[in-house]
Amino acid sequence: MEFSRHDPTYGAYDSWRNLCQEGIWKTVAPSTLNGLIPDSLLSKANSVLVMASGSLLVSVFVTNINRLDAPASAIDQEPYIAAFDHSASAASGGFVHHGQWLNRTTRPDKSFFDAIAASGIQAYYPLAEMPTVASGHLGDLKIDSQNAAFWAAFSSLRGSSK
Repeated sequence: MEFSRHDPTYGAYDSWRNLCQEGIWKTVAPSTLNGLIPDSLLSKANSVLVMASGSLLVSVFVTNINRLDAPASAIDQEPYIAAFDHSASAASGGFVHHGQWLNRTTRPDKSFFDAIAASGIQAYYPLAEMPTVASGHLGDLKIDSQNAAFWAAFSSLRGSSK
């Protein structure tokens, strides 16, 4: 697993907070993250799950991007974490690459990739590792790969700060 720093500005906190309230997870269209996540990654996204947690001192947002990897005939989860330290008006963040958690990679059949090539419908293709409803309480998210992505991002950011 690799972690690459991509720190947000503290001023981006309001955009994240408006996107997803703390204690909640929410599925969003990749375009919702324009200006928060690099466009080069969003253009490869099939779907996105945002998870938010925090306290009075810190707010943490983990965005698990389902990134299309056509050459490998796969869709990989690529988490991004943005953490906001309210006591210092500081922010830090980054991406987790090549994670090792169970079900991080989905391998759709050939018809999925044919449909993408023909119509560009990848954002509407349902993945087994995504919730079947649009949002819910973070404690009720029962998809192991999403929870593992959250903790991998949190641990990676924490480890990069040492």
